[in-house]
Amino acid sequence: MIEWLYLAVQAAALAMSAWFFVDTARSKLVGRRHFAGVAVLELLLLAQLAVSIAIVPGEAGGGKALFFSYLVTAILVPVAACFWGSIDRSRWGIGTVAASGLICAALLMRVHQIWELQIHV
Repeated sequence: MIEWLYLAVQAAALAMSAWFFVDTARSKLVGRRHFAGVAVLELLLLAQLAVSIAIVPGEAGGGKALFFSYLVTAILVPVAACFWGSIDRSRWGIGTVAASGLICAALLMRVHQIWELQIHV
């Protein structure tokens, strides 16, 4: 993993969560600007995936399956939460999307741990 990209994704996920939790407190509904925030996070996550595919060595084992399963899950969580939040018209719809940013940050922290301790690139 490229350290600055990992930190940028973490910062984007946490900033998105903070912004969405504020909107949850204000009883806002999921709107276009929220979709744009999730899209920025998704682009960063997809860039992380592309970089990871490019720099992970080709031999089997060493935690690569676990690494990529966490990374793909981190990519899917905000999309699923955004879909869920858009169909839930209560104040907790946006709260679901806000929580997905925290989940994404936790998953990426685990991805980073696997990278540092098992893959050894």
